Amino acid sequence: MWRRAMAMALRLLLLPLATRGFDIDGCTSIVVNADAMQDGSAVTSHANDCADCDWRVAYVPAQDHPEGSERIIYDAVWSQYPRLVDPSRSKSYQPAMGITSTAVLGRIPQVKHTYALWEASYGLMNEHGVGMGESTCSAFLVGTGLSQGGTALFSIGNLMAIALERCKTARCAIQTMGDLGAFYGFYGEDPGMGGAGEAVTLVDQSGEAWVFHICGGVPSSEKNASWATQRGALWAAQRVPSGHVAVVANSMIIRQIDFEDKENFMLHPGLKDLLQEAKLWNGRGQLDWQKAVSPNMETFSYFPGLAPIPMYSTLRMWGVYRQAAPSAKIRATKDLGSFPFSVPVDGKVSILDVMNWFRTHYEGTEFDMRYGSLAGPFQSPNRAEGGDGAKAVPGQFARATSIPRTSYTVLLQSGIKQPRVWFAPDASASSIFVPFFASALDANAQGRFDVAAYGTGSMKSFSFDGARSAWWAHDFVANWMDLSYQNMSEQYVYPKVQRLQREVYHETQEAIDHAESSLDLAERASQIQRKVTEEWWRLAEQMVVRYNDHFYNFPESDPTNVGSIGYPAFWLEMIGYDQEFYRPHWFQRSPWVPKMLPDAIKEQLGTPPEFLAEALTWALSPSPPTLCLLLLLPLTSLMTYLVGYRRGLQAAQQDIYCQLSA
Repeated sequence: MWRRAMAMALRLLLLPLATRGFDIDGCTSIVVNADAMQDGSAVTSHANDCADCDWRVAYVPAQDHPEGSERIIYDAVWSQYPRLVDPSRSKSYQPAMGITSTAVLGRIPQVKHTYALWEASYGLMNEHGVGMGESTCSAFLVGTGLSQGGTALFSIGNLMAIALERCKTARCAIQTMGDLGAFYGFYGEDPGMGGAGEAVTLVDQSGEAWVFHICGGVPSSEKNASWATQRGALWAAQRVPSGHVAVVANSMIIRQIDFEDKENFMLHPGLKDLLQEAKLWNGRGQLDWQKAVSPNMETFSYFPGLAPIPMYSTLRMWGVYRQAAPSAKIRATKDLGSFPFSVPVDGKVSILDVMNWFRTHYEGTEFDMRYGSLAGPFQSPNRAEGGDGAKAVPGQFARATSIPRTSYTVLLQSGIKQPRVWFAPDASASSIFVPFFASALDANAQGRFDVAAYGTGSMKSFSFDGARSAWWAHDFVANWMDLSYQNMSEQYVYPKVQRLQREVYHETQEAIDHAESSLDLAERASQIQRKVTEEWWRLAEQMVVRYNDHFYNFPESDPTNVGSIGYPAFWLEMIGYDQEFYRPHWFQRSPWVPKMLPDAIKEQLGTPPEFLAEALTWALSPSPPTLCLLLLLPLTSLMTYLVGYRRGLQAAQQDIYCQLSA
C-alpha cells in the first residue's frame, strides 16, 4: 500500500509539469468619448492580458514605398519575444533567442507612404493621433488562417498595424480593417468560437471614439455567389455617443444596428444578406449584432475544456460602470444582454480616473477579491488561472481588470494638443503609466524614448546584473506583493502608485507647456520614463528587505526592530484553527462571513442569496454539530449579513482603491 501511496504522491507532484500552459489572452478595453473627459480628450485603452507577450515598445518610422511595392503580412498571432523579426520595420525587431525569422503568411499591395507609429504587442498610436485598443471576443463565425490550412490572411494584430500605417482618422481605420478582413479573410487569435471575434476601440484627433467588431466570414463554393469578394469577414462599428463610456471585456457589445444612421454606424455592405445566409438572423426586425453573432456567455465554454464563466465579462463591465456612472444603476449580473452599448458618465472624468478604473479588484464591494478563501491569509486579489484543477472542479472566480498576467496596459489619448500613449508595464494595480507622445514620432524626434527601460528585455530572461527594464521592475514588485499583499499594498505600493502617478501627470503637463520642439518633448518623456523605472527598482529593493521571511523588517519608524505579521485572526477563525493544527486540516465552504472581520467589511461583503439557501439547508440539518453551532450564531449576525448584501448591491460610487492609495 505504501508503494501505491508513494506512486500517487509522485504523480501529483509531477502533474503540474505536464499541464499545458494557460494560453488564452483575454483583454479589457475601455473607450471614453471626448465630451465625457475633463480635458476634452477622447480616450481608448487596452489591458494586454497575455501570459507570454513581448511587451516592448517599438518605434516604427514613416516610410515611402516605390510604386508596385508589397506589404508583407507576418504571423501576428506569435506573441512571444521576439514577436517579429523585421529590422526594416523597426530597429527593435532584430533576431533574438534563437528566432531568426518570422513566418510570412502573404502579401498585399503597399501604399505610397506609411505613417510612423508606436507599437507593442499591438499597434498603439500613429503620428496623426489615431489610437487603438483591443479585446478578443467570442463569435459563431470562425475563420481559419493560412498557417492552419485555411484561407484567411488577417488576424487582428496585422489589421490594426496596417490601419495605423495608412489612416489619419478612426473612420478610415475602421473602413481599412473591415475591407481588408472581408477581402482577404479574417481569423481569430484564440482557437474556436472562444476567440473567433475581435473588438478594436478607436479614437482620433477629431475627438471621435468608436467600437469596431469583426469575426469570421461566410465562405461559399459558388462562383457567382453574392458579395463574392467580401465574404472573408463580417464587421460592424458604432460610434460612442457624446459624454459616454463603453467597456469591452471579451464580449461583443454592439446591440441594435441602425442601417440608415451613417453618422454613428459603419457596416459591412453585405451584412444583412450574409447573416441571413449563415442563418444567424432571420432578416425581420432590428438586427442585434451581439445576439446574432456571439454565443450566450452564460452557457458557452469560453476557455475550451473548462466550465462556462458567465461573470468573466460582465463583472469587469460592471466594475467600470459603477465608478463612471453610478446613477445608471448597472447591476452585476450574468446576463450580458442586460448591459447597454455604453452609458453616460455622471460627471466628467480625468485621465487619472481612467487609470484607476484599470487598477481595482472591486475593493469596497461584495466582490472584493481581497477576501475569502482564494485570497489566502494575506488577502491577495490575484488568482491562479487554468490548470488541471479547474478542469476537474468546475467553477469561476471574480475576474478583475488588473490581473497577474497583464503584460501591459495602455491608455491612448487623442483629440488634444499633444496626443499620447500612457504605457504601464505588467499589472496595472501596481504600475505607473508613463507618456509616449505622438509628436515624438516625427522626423525631428525620430521616436526618441528610453529604449533601455521600455524597449528592451524579455519575459524569457532575467538577471539581477542585467539591464533594469521597467517591465521587470513592476513585475518583480507585483509578484513580491503576494508574500504579504494586504500589508505591502496599503503600507507602500498603493500609496506610491498614486503619489508617483500624480507626479508623472503634472510633469507631463509641464513638459507640454514648456517644450519648444517635438525633440524637447521626447527628451522630457524619456526622463520621466527613466525616473519611474529607477524609482520602481528602488521600491523592489526596499520590499525585499521589508518583507523578508514573512516579517516586517526594520521599518522607517523603528529601524532596529523586526515585527511579526502572522496570520490574520479572521483567517484563523475561518479555517477553524486550534490546538490540533499540527496535523493537516481541511475545511468546507461556509455561508458565514468570519466574525473577526471588522464590522464595516462584514457589511460590505454580505451574504449572497445563493448562500442563504445553502445556510438554511445547513441550519435545518439534524446533525448535533449543526445544532451546537446554531446556538453560537446570534440572530443579529444574520441580519448584519443581509444588510451587508443589500448595501453591497449599492456599492460605493468611488472605488475604495483610491482611498487606500491616497
